Amino acid sequence: MRSPFVFTIVAPEGVFQARFTLEAGRHYWPGEVQVERREDQGPHDHTLTVTATRLPSEDDFRELAARAATRSANPPLDPLGRVLFLLIPF
Repeated sequence: MRSPFVFTIVAPEGVFQARFTLEAGRHYWPGEVQVERREDQGPHDHTLTVTATRLPSEDDFRELAARAATRSANPPLDPLGRVLFLLIPF
C-alpha cells in the first residue's frame, strides 16, 4: 500500500519540508530526500511536524526525514511498539 507522507520542521526563519510516497517495507535514505524550503506550511493528509528553535542543516534534515519516512512506512506490530512509535516518531 502506498500513502503520501510529509515531514516538516518549522522554525522562526522558515520551514523545511520533504514529501514521500510511503511503501511498506521500504527503507528511505537521506540521499533520496528533496528538501523544500518554504515560508509557511500548508495542510497535508499525513504530516509529521516538528517545531524547532532553528532550522537544522539540510544534511541533518535529510537524515531526520529519511528516518521518519522509514519508520512511518514500517510501523511496529506489537502494542508497546506502537505506543513508543507515537512518542518517538523518528
